[in-house]
Amino acid sequence: MARMKRLDRRQKMQSLRLRNVDNDMISSCINEDNFDVREVDEWKQRHKALNDAVALIPNSVNEDYRSIANLCSLFLEWQRLYPEDYKSSFAEMSLVKMASVLVRLELCQRWDLLGLSRSIEGESQLRINEISEFRWLQCFKSNNGTSLTKDVLLQIIEKEIVARLLRSLSFYNEAEGGESTEHLYGVYNPFSADQTKQMCTFLKSMLGYMSTEETGTSNSCEKTIESVSVALLSLVRKCIERMTIPVLNPSNIKRETNTFVAKDGAIEFDSETNDAIAYAGVVQAKELCTLVTNMLQFWYPIIRDKAGDLLKFVFTDIISHRIIPVIQTLQTISNECNCDLGKTLISDVLDAASGLLDEKEWMLQAAPLRVAAQTMGLSSDV
Repeated sequence: MARMKRLDRRQKMQSLRLRNVDNDMISSCINEDNFDVREVDEWKQRHKALNDAVALIPNSVNEDYRSIANLCSLFLEWQRLYPEDYKSSFAEMSLVKMASVLVRLELCQRWDLLGLSRSIEGESQLRINEISEFRWLQCFKSNNGTSLTKDVLLQIIEKEIVARLLRSLSFYNEAEGGESTEHLYGVYNPFSADQTKQMCTFLKSMLGYMSTEETGTSNSCEKTIESVSVALLSLVRKCIERMTIPVLNPSNIKRETNTFVAKDGAIEFDSETNDAIAYAGVVQAKELCTLVTNMLQFWYPIIRDKAGDLLKFVFTDIISHRIIPVIQTLQTISNECNCDLGKTLISDVLDAASGLLDEKEWMLQAAPLRVAAQTMGLSSDV
């Protein structure tokens, strides 16, 4: 429930910000949409409490087990001296669990996958752009790259990094034994360009690292990409389902400066009606175009081999069924004030989809976008 409330709140906040139809016409949703001013102090207190707790944990552990290097040395020595006992006692499983505790400590201290802490405290020390920046990974790599440490490292990446990434971007069902339960939403906002860049940069570095390791990692990469694709599509589909469908008759509406008025002058719109018109036209057009750009420009290159269902949804449900009708309405309303917002947004969508427009598999799905572009005098040639 808490995650659903946060999702509703940030959607309202980004809608309020995007309703300024004069300034920053094509701005994307930003991380500040995730925080209410009243919540900032509470978040700071939680963050401080977490750091204080994390700082106390190592002091309660024997010094031999406080670092990845020490753990690897202990288990490598065990493997060298007693190889048969090492195998029969599932020692590697124990090493994974013990090392995972130290990994989670660093994740709490330094990893802010979505860059949310910068919205609270400005520039943060938590920003990790690539997986290679983690100290625990550097410790594993410095251990001579033995097969033991490589196997353990890949297991930790899947358990601690991939799992957290999937929870961040997806909603999931925790049902057990076939019982249904309420879906929970991830914290990733697919309408945010900043969060999308942050997450995709890290994911790309992680997959690149996994693909350079030896034996068995190609399957791990493929499995991760497929899981990301499925989770991302589920989240985007749910976000689109939750959006209000604009129903607007533009025949007697025109835009003047930063407000909307009746063409015949018979009706004077109040502020609430102006807000409703702005949301139905300007706000949703911007939101949807930012979403498409995030999916095609940032996510698609990473999950290319498993992105078929996501691309179908983007071209059919988002572009054809939502963006084009909304922008056509916006163009009708803004025609008399020579507003080029609709053309600008369609141009941005074309740019994001440019690598796909001439691919045989997507030519049919992209046809409505081509027609809309030509109607506005834009070239869809790539």
